[in-house]
Amino acid sequence: MKRLWRIPDFLDLEYFFLQDRELAEEEGERVLRDRDRSFFLEHIGADADISESDHKWLIHRWLEQRRSSENTAQGGHALLPGRMWYELYGLFWSVFSFIAVFAGGGLAYSFLAYSGSQPVNVSAFLLFFVVFQLLFLIVLFFACVYRKFSGLDLRSSLLLALVSKGLNRLLFRVRKYGLDSMSGSRRAQFTAALSAIHMRGKGYGTLFFWPLFLLFQLFGIAFNLGVLGALLVKVASADLAFGWQSTIQLSSGFVASVVQGLALPWAWFLGDGSYPSLSQVEGSRMVLKDGFYHLASADLVSWWPFLCLAICCYCLLPRILLFLFGSRMRSRSLAAVSFTRADHKQLLHRLLTPRLETRVVTEVVETPPLGSPAVPDEEAKSESETETEPENEPEKEPDTKNSEPDAVDAVNGRGMVLVPDELYDAYDGELFSRLCRQAFGYAVAGAISLDDEYCDAEKVFRRLQETDVSAAALLILQEAWQPPIQEMLGFLRDLRKNCGEEQHIIIALIGKPAPDTLFTPVSGLDLQIWKQKTAALADPCLQVSPLLEEL
Repeated sequence: MKRLWRIPDFLDLEYFFLQDRELAEEEGERVLRDRDRSFFLEHIGADADISESDHKWLIHRWLEQRRSSENTAQGGHALLPGRMWYELYGLFWSVFSFIAVFAGGGLAYSFLAYSGSQPVNVSAFLLFFVVFQLLFLIVLFFACVYRKFSGLDLRSSLLLALVSKGLNRLLFRVRKYGLDSMSGSRRAQFTAALSAIHMRGKGYGTLFFWPLFLLFQLFGIAFNLGVLGALLVKVASADLAFGWQSTIQLSSGFVASVVQGLALPWAWFLGDGSYPSLSQVEGSRMVLKDGFYHLASADLVSWWPFLCLAICCYCLLPRILLFLFGSRMRSRSLAAVSFTRADHKQLLHRLLTPRLETRVVTEVVETPPLGSPAVPDEEAKSESETETEPENEPEKEPDTKNSEPDAVDAVNGRGMVLVPDELYDAYDGELFSRLCRQAFGYAVAGAISLDDEYCDAEKVFRRLQETDVSAAALLILQEAWQPPIQEMLGFLRDLRKNCGEEQHIIIALIGKPAPDTLFTPVSGLDLQIWKQKTAALADPCLQVSPLLEEL
């Protein structure tokens, strides 16, 4: 079954999310709601039964539509981060393979240079091409074990740091011809989209580590294929002689035991001829003062099958297994990507929540002639009536519940509201529930007040647990005209530590309270200040949005 999501898709998704945030700042959230709801009605259908398991598919359909619109706007194939990453990664596969094969083959060929006066030193060949690679893999294994037991994950590794800091620079340099025509704002969007991948934390996890891991394993596979190829070509095209020597006084029996131990993985099915015997080890030992002309040719050529099999078993095979392991982990990382971030939740809300249009209906009432009977009041129409009806939606029964709505009424589930103590008396739960459902896609499960515990996130979190209500989000009601202070930012940091990295936290902003209602629109300037201040938290699951937009 073909996997729905691929790595380039997430780069493009971040890029379009960034575009939407900028568009919302310039023209308001209403533009996004109208656009995305229209897409759902035109391409999915208002009667479509979209379950929670279909949310990934729905977001992917939206992504494809955005790509199509971008391609149309740019008159062909749009230059998007996902496409650039895909092309660059494919280029790296080709370049890494080419360099590795020639590097391995070239080094092996130089080691196998045989002038006829001195045999090829088996000890040096094994040390350089087998032992060093094997030691590197052992060190890598123990480093992974250490990170595992130390509670460190791969996101703090050097390789991921290289990905997060250097990938966008490589993208721009490799595809500079396409970026030269871009505006400065689009280049900034590209950079921000790539940086958002690393900022998301566990949302993407190690997803972008495994492609780099696979590149290194590909390099190792190609390098060892080059070594093996050079060895076989030299053996087939030249009369090679192999011998061993060492300044350390090693007996032939000890060397033969080591060789036999190394050959255990394949000797059981290839037989004793796959490695030098004791007599062949003794017969291929080189002593400087004696020369090697007295050595038998059968002993000198007995080493090459052992060298080929040692490279295959201890160098090539582990790299192939690591490559398969990396491919499996990449697939698992793709499947584990969560779609619980604020951007995902709000996109689903815009797609699945019907739009409500408020309009004024004016009816001209003809004034009766003088002396005619007056029109009874109960039959007269008001000059202006305010009607709220769904736009381009099938008719639905009006919501007559006085209680707070169930989670089934909201796209994203239920949320708990944290209301500052000074606002709690004026808080209208029923009205807030309707506004919250329309603005954020959440039904309200309950509300608790924030009094002297405002700066103690642990106490607030304990109170939330005591309510015994499962909530997909926390909504914090705040007055936008009061800028966030350091205590508020600290409270949000502590709340995130207690709630977990994927808990959706929404700061629901309201304007200055009016005499008849607490919930008033938020000015654009106040909203911008709040977003700038909270951006320092670098929290991808924190959303700052107005409960009501300024008209």
